[in-house]
Amino acid sequence: MNVKNRKCIRKLSLKSLYANRRRNLIAIFAIALTTLLFTSMFTIVLSLNASYETYQFRQVGGYAHGTFKDVSPQQAERIAAHPKVKAAGARKTIGITAEGVFAKIPAEISYMDANCTKWSYATPTTGRMPESGKEVTMDTAALQLLGVTPELGAEVTVSYSITDKDQTAFTVTDTFTLVGYWDYDALMPVHYINISRDYADDIEAQAMKTGLQPFRTDLNVMLASGTNIQGQMEQVDTDLGYTWDSYTDPNSVRIGVNWGYTSSQLESQLDPEHVIAIAAFLLLVIFTGYLIIYNIFQISVAGDIRFYGLLKTIGTTPRQLKRIIRQQALLLCLVGIPAGLLLGYGIGAVLVPVVLRSTQLEVGITTISTSPVIFVGSVLFALLTVLLSCSKPGKMAAKVSPVEAAKYTDAVQTRKKRRSTRGAKLHQMAFANLGRNKKKTVLVVVSLALSVTLFNALCAFVGGFSMEKYVSFTTCADFIVSTPDYFRYNLSADEFITQEQIEDIS
Repeated sequence: MNVKNRKCIRKLSLKSLYANRRRNLIAIFAIALTTLLFTSMFTIVLSLNASYETYQFRQVGGYAHGTFKDVSPQQAERIAAHPKVKAAGARKTIGITAEGVFAKIPAEISYMDANCTKWSYATPTTGRMPESGKEVTMDTAALQLLGVTPELGAEVTVSYSITDKDQTAFTVTDTFTLVGYWDYDALMPVHYINISRDYADDIEAQAMKTGLQPFRTDLNVMLASGTNIQGQMEQVDTDLGYTWDSYTDPNSVRIGVNWGYTSSQLESQLDPEHVIAIAAFLLLVIFTGYLIIYNIFQISVAGDIRFYGLLKTIGTTPRQLKRIIRQQALLLCLVGIPAGLLLGYGIGAVLVPVVLRSTQLEVGITTISTSPVIFVGSVLFALLTVLLSCSKPGKMAAKVSPVEAAKYTDAVQTRKKRRSTRGAKLHQMAFANLGRNKKKTVLVVVSLALSVTLFNALCAFVGGFSMEKYVSFTTCADFIVSTPDYFRYNLSADEFITQEQIEDIS
């Protein structure tokens, strides 16, 4: 008789599961532990990446995906409306001050809209954005350099050169009203001094009377995805009929990719060795979880082998036996996986600051990732591991005949028994028991060994960051003494440091 009733099979799965509650707790614990492993690993890795990106964004000066440079109002409108562009923010730079109190870290005077202000870490924490006339916002360090107490309504006098990076006109000194400010970030490359659109347009009109071209407007964008930023921006230009590789073509819209994003760095640095290393590590994690859960299901099936034999005598097919075991595994996952997700994310969040301290990055940049990849990836990997782990025990239950099931024993006799005249000793009995089923013994030993190997690999990954090697890629010296022009890559400077100064230092 061939049983095809799915409802009956489901009921058998539930009844069998309910009859072995204590063993189920062990299986749930194993599934939760495996899920915890995946979740904590994904949480730590993605949080480290998010923290590293935040560190890079602050050095770049913002976290927009990229910039379409020197766009006209019509071009900006068309680009912002493109399906690949999720949001856009405009910035018009009208001047810079890089002398006097701003000799070390220059200040850029520009108009930013709301999006660009947010993405540039320039949103006032006190006050508001400039709206009209000579209203201004800036960071607290810039105010301190100008000798102004951070108070709303304070008068701020700034002298700056009219320039938009491509052309320079004259110097302007103006007094502004402070309408907002925020705390200074020491990692930022410049001080942002943000002005109103009215003031920017007025200065632009004055500059055009002297023969200058209209000031350039850069359009910062957030794309639908943070991967393949270069390719997406080139596709936007192509779709709109623009080129991106010319400074003179009026139909060219040049692009700039935010190198703070890990994806933009991997596109140029990822090689087969890194791909193989990542794949090998993931396989190691999956195999470790597989062995843990496999042992539990192997023991479970071996204990119920007579039950499965009886089911065969009443016509249950091998496929239905596999389905019973698979359904039991999935029901256990409903409890084990959510518990593992919660515990894993909590443990990962606690460990991220500890890991960051070992990488010598600032603790203040700690960012705990909430990416859906953490949870979706952990669930998928955990389910894959569970299904792989229960497949072989399911085959074992499906192959056994009713007669074999009645006489089944987990022990494997490999050699004749030998009588001992020295009596029974605990360590001898333990050692002898390991030899009853050598395959199971090997699996347990490999599981323990892989757990230690995985732990050592994680420790090596976390502690493997060397600041010395990182710095050696950019400089071969312990410290550099020069003028601000050197650190701003101002190649037009005649001399960075004199020979007399070098001799005094040496």
